[in-house]
Amino acid sequence: MNPDLPSPSPSSSTPPSSSPNSSTPSSPMKKNTSMSRRDGNYEFPPLEQGITCPICQEEVEITRTMYKLPDGDDIIIFVIQCAACMYRKTDMIPVFTAFQPGVYRLTVDDGDFTHKIFRGATGNIEIPEIGVIIERGPAATFDFTNVEGILLKMEQQVDFFLSTTPQDAVEWKNAHTAKTSLVACKNGQQNFTLILTDPEGGSYVTPTTESKMIFTPKEPIKENN
Repeated sequence: MNPDLPSPSPSSSTPPSSSPNSSTPSSPMKKNTSMSRRDGNYEFPPLEQGITCPICQEEVEITRTMYKLPDGDDIIIFVIQCAACMYRKTDMIPVFTAFQPGVYRLTVDDGDFTHKIFRGATGNIEIPEIGVIIERGPAATFDFTNVEGILLKMEQQVDFFLSTTPQDAVEWKNAHTAKTSLVACKNGQQNFTLILTDPEGGSYVTPTTESKMIFTPKEPIKENN
């Protein structure tokens, strides 16, 4: 769990509702939730089916807690714990989640790195000007950050690659070029585009300035029978 999260604080006002809109540059977020309220607070629905531990197969305990972030957004923290083998896993999702698959293109040309990035388990992030892609693995969980956080994560990946790759390799030279571009982007010396692609939905961008973002909807991936 993120240690910087504030103390639990249930929301006391009903979220505004807006229908999804795929027109440029509006966000396709659904500003509603299916959770009912009691005395002004969210009430979680009961868990109808137990979940077993992936390690020892014993039934695990699931805790769900609502947190209000400093900017007013609500997120749900899930904690899965197994008393038998001490397995523990945490995850978090926002209450207001996008359900429309598609591609978000965020233009960063004014030094504003505060645009929020909500990335689901199937969301990939790319900055073409740097040449770096952050792909989700099979065990990926939901996370949220901002543009600055994405740049720092990319820098960590590039630095690790540079430190573990021979300097005479072509891959090292390409990574070194990417690091130069990344530093220029971080210092506000180079404009760039952050592209968030989620073919299944659940990821989205909340831009500080709406005109900086373009959303292109896509049909969800369908599994073959």
